[in-house]
Amino acid sequence: MNRRLILLALFLGATLTACGGSGGSSATDNNNNSSDSNNNTGTDNSGTDNTQLEAKISPIQSVYTGATVRLVGTSSVVSANAKVTWSLTTKPENSKAQIADKSSLLSEFIADVAGNYEAQLTIKSDSQESIAKVSVKVTDKPVEPTNSAPTAVITPFKERAVKSEQITLSAKDSSDPDGDRLNYKWQVTSANNALDFHLINPEGEYAVFVGRDYGIFTISLTVHDGKTYSDTVTQQIEVYDDRPELKALLDAPDTAKVNDLVTLNARDSMQYNFATPMFSFDSIPAGSQAKLAHTMAYLSFFTPDIAGEYKVRFTLKDRNSDRTESVVKMITVSEKQAKTGQISTSFNRDRNAPPVLNITPGPLLNTFTLTEQEFIAEVQDPEDAQVELHWKWLNKPAASQATIVTEANNRASTRFDVAGLYVVQADASDGEHTTSRLVAIKVEDPANYAPIVTDIEVDGNKIKGSRLTLKANAYDKEANPITFTWLVILPNGTVAPIGTETSNTATLPLTTAGTYQVLVYARDNISPYSGHQRITFVVK
Repeated sequence: MNRRLILLALFLGATLTACGGSGGSSATDNNNNSSDSNNNTGTDNSGTDNTQLEAKISPIQSVYTGATVRLVGTSSVVSANAKVTWSLTTKPENSKAQIADKSSLLSEFIADVAGNYEAQLTIKSDSQESIAKVSVKVTDKPVEPTNSAPTAVITPFKERAVKSEQITLSAKDSSDPDGDRLNYKWQVTSANNALDFHLINPEGEYAVFVGRDYGIFTISLTVHDGKTYSDTVTQQIEVYDDRPELKALLDAPDTAKVNDLVTLNARDSMQYNFATPMFSFDSIPAGSQAKLAHTMAYLSFFTPDIAGEYKVRFTLKDRNSDRTESVVKMITVSEKQAKTGQISTSFNRDRNAPPVLNITPGPLLNTFTLTEQEFIAEVQDPEDAQVELHWKWLNKPAASQATIVTEANNRASTRFDVAGLYVVQADASDGEHTTSRLVAIKVEDPANYAPIVTDIEVDGNKIKGSRLTLKANAYDKEANPITFTWLVILPNGTVAPIGTETSNTATLPLTTAGTYQVLVYARDNISPYSGHQRITFVVK
């Protein structure tokens, strides 16, 4: 019992006795809008304890089933000899609730069933009694709705795309069982994480993927309903190389003799308008001055001047990228067998030598305009046998309808109708032996001429580890803009572009020692041909 209240009651009792006071009272206390009441009754004023009893219960909030309801009557006025009693005057039919401590101003009970409860506090002392009541409403605790995870679905899309093609990614078929609004997260990964790509609107229902490199990319999608993430789903897309294959083929003899005409035929290679054909020597015998008749064509030839090994390379270079495809042919050249003296008259009479054939103009690459050209063949047979001369095309532009007209057996003429490379072969046969010769002519449209590269300037030290600055001097007859292509034949024989510059200057790093060959090609984008120049130097 509250000691302060007892002392107060004793003090008031003593005061009332001393003053001769007496009387009775009743009170009703309403708590929390409930019909709580305090009832005080008293008929005997002769006792020594005249404290006016007053039962009070603190308001109680509504609670959920299973909660502990606190009963607080500590604000009541209680005399020293008063008796406190708690009781449940109302509770649901199935409730088994009991007040824990019925004689204490602080008590509790467990609301085990939903419904209305009423607790009563009675304070009684001799002839006085005060009653207070409090009601509490108990409801079942609402069941929190269970949230179901959403489902992510990637709508099927084009699984193979070319470089830089835009592919729309759709998550429109994704769903949530509870109808919650979805948030989206698109991601892209690749096998080596180095592949270049672009993802537009990665947090939208629709996204756009752009592959900027070739390879396999994995598209992943996760959706979120604001509470739970879905499982991540994936789908792959291949960004494939749709460029035609570069296929370089080279037909050339394995062996030849000094001063023979060696034909290099790469016409069986894949021929595309975006690919530049290039012939080059990877190596030639020391002291050789052999030159290729044409370096940017599918057909060329050269005359070996020294015995040894000539390594010829044919390269196709994609003008739109750094793709190249090469094939190398090793040609072993030997000395011509020396002529022997006459062994016997009968032997010489029985031996038949092949005809001797020369063509004018000579076999080196000649340049002409669209006009009629006459070929002249000089034929001589050692045995004065009758010789038949035949002419044929080895190469001419695809659109050309030019034909060879033979006159007087050893003459031929044609009319060049299309600019391009023409190669004519003459065969002289005495019935047993045949001698063949070639003549190559580059025909240009007189309306436009290819640029001419006059020389290449070199600035820098030709020492391993340094860099050279290269400058090509060129001019175009029609003053058309010129673009340049720079190539280098490295000491190991590899042909490589020098950067991606199209200007008349380039920088060449000298990474290894040895012999370097630099080639520069000049084009005006009108003529089908390029002017070119080559320099060779040794790096120490």
